[in-house]
Amino acid sequence: MSDALLDIGDPRIGHTLDKIQTGICPHGHGRLEHQQDAAQKHIGYEICPTCRGIFLDAGEFTDLKHHTPLDRLKSLIASLKNLQRN
Repeated sequence: MSDALLDIGDPRIGHTLDKIQTGICPHGHGRLEHQQDAAQKHIGYEICPTCRGIFLDAGEFTDLKHHTPLDRLKSLIASLKNLQRN
């Protein structure tokens, strides 16, 4: 239930915003850095290198919380693609 209270906004807009990968720390520490979740590579988020605050776009908190079998399959496919490149 906490995801419904914390994860507000339209996930489609969040997905669009995730492609921008820029932002400024709300606490004034400068530019945020883009990171990817280690377990769910399709989820990107921004983090402040100074205060370590994390900015999740709409829909990402819920997606992180609910690691589904489809997410595991996506991770496996991404890992196999990386092996083929190397």
